Amino acid sequence: MSLPLQTWTGRLERRLLAAGSKSERQGLVLRLDEGQVLPVRRLGGNDFRDEVLEPLLGQRLQVRARQLESGLLQIESWTPA
Repeated sequence: MSLPLQTWTGRLERRLLAAGSKSERQGLVLRLDEGQVLPVRRLGGNDFRDEVLEPLLGQRLQVRARQLESGLLQIESWTPA
């Protein structure tokens, strides 16, 4: 069963993910207007460096994404918010 696409709005930021683990890395997150921070990855994008999303750092975006069980937002599309 496919997860539903939902709309999320927030500011795209870079944060430390998986701190203290072997997977620790800098990654992209969406800081929602309510303050919740969710890791994001563009569908088909690289987990460590995304040349498409990185120029949008600091911008408010409205994204269409599926939230995976891990909490990761798998972004399919976005627009400035």
